[in-house]
Amino acid sequence: MANEINNVLIVDDDPEVRKLVADVLADEGYAARVASNEHEAFAHFKKCVPDVIFLDLWIGEEESAGIKILEKLKRLNDEVPVVIISGHGTIDVAVQAIQNGAFDFIEKPFVIERLLITCQRAIETCKLKRENMYLKNSRLDSEIFSIGTSQFAASIKSVIEKIAASNSRVFIDTPVGTEADVIAYNIHQKSSRSDHQFVYVNCISGNAGNFENEFFGTDKSYGKLEKANDGTLFLEEIDKLPKDLQRRFLSFLKDGKYTCGNRVVYVDTRIICSSSGENMKKVIENNTFSSELFYRLKISEVIIPPLKDRREDIIPIINYYLSKAERFFGLQTKRFSENALVVLQSYDWPGNVHQVKNVVESSLINASDYIGIRMDEHVLPPELTSSTKDKFDSLNAAKFITLPLKEAKERFESDYLMAQVERFSGNISQTANFIGMERSALHRKMKALNLQCRKKTKPQ
Repeated sequence: MANEINNVLIVDDDPEVRKLVADVLADEGYAARVASNEHEAFAHFKKCVPDVIFLDLWIGEEESAGIKILEKLKRLNDEVPVVIISGHGTIDVAVQAIQNGAFDFIEKPFVIERLLITCQRAIETCKLKRENMYLKNSRLDSEIFSIGTSQFAASIKSVIEKIAASNSRVFIDTPVGTEADVIAYNIHQKSSRSDHQFVYVNCISGNAGNFENEFFGTDKSYGKLEKANDGTLFLEEIDKLPKDLQRRFLSFLKDGKYTCGNRVVYVDTRIICSSSGENMKKVIENNTFSSELFYRLKISEVIIPPLKDRREDIIPIINYYLSKAERFFGLQTKRFSENALVVLQSYDWPGNVHQVKNVVESSLINASDYIGIRMDEHVLPPELTSSTKDKFDSLNAAKFITLPLKEAKERFESDYLMAQVERFSGNISQTANFIGMERSALHRKMKALNLQCRKKTKPQ
């Protein structure tokens, strides 16, 4: 059975063949439409792009009319798989059609099982192509991790290129709200497997049985593991992988094969997975995740630090999303005021890059009626302004009232300098530049006040 309603177009001038194929597919849950000639086929295609097309080679009086229709269909939309329907006398032409871009061919008279398997695999291939185009063109913006001046931003491209050149499995240690799929897809694109599929799997599953079938497949359909053959399989939130699947997956990693019904499936795929290192430590300690599986997956590692540990990247990332306002959000580009930027850079961003993107979008919406391009802190979400207010309440003058001038001055300088150093993620040069001090003078002042600079997280 089809898991969802998929549109199938059957193009054949024989009404009995059209009805047979349409009835069989309808019984399996597909939405089947029929066409008897080229004109009807393209009318259906333009009205609703199908997920797969069954196309007879011999339509009307011309033996290879289907080849001409195939060529026009591929020019119109190359993503839609076309399955050629071929009689015994046209097998050579059917092979030629595959060379010209057809997905597969099936012979008349039909074997129903073969028809259904071919249909399902064609639709899965179509979905994968669409998913990959979506990942490539819209969702995955490869620039985002290299934006900023932190050590992480400066080195992440070379880290990706180094890992991509190998064929090792990769574990991406990532906090909540970071687009680990961006990293994974870039590794895939820069690897020798880039001409093959990048298959995405989120390991959070409500139904373990369905998830297992989707992952490993069945007698009638490819699973996501098999679809990633020769390509890359990306497992997001690997710490949520069900325990039963962990055992089966570990066996596959050891042997390079697994059993699916009556089939023995051999798969050569690169595995990339992601989770937070903290979550992995917990599930391994709680014995809900196999330590052997984890260490087989963690051959190479990419550590993505949270934004609060690389504050110097916050404003460049915000400005990046502002510059892409029309493309990302369909909104007019504006800029934040200096006061708003102080709030934005001082916030800890528990939702990381995803949260930054959402805050930029909501701020642009809130400021849509503003005259001019500057947005002040009033357009920001309340959680940002209240958090920053609490953070800077430590500089409130009330707590200095009872102190002598010299002690109050030292206390204020200490609190002020630590707040600024934290704001710039421990970057002394940027802090000194902002507060108007020489770098060496700031070092001496911090030493005199017995202040220690927090070390920045380095990329792995």
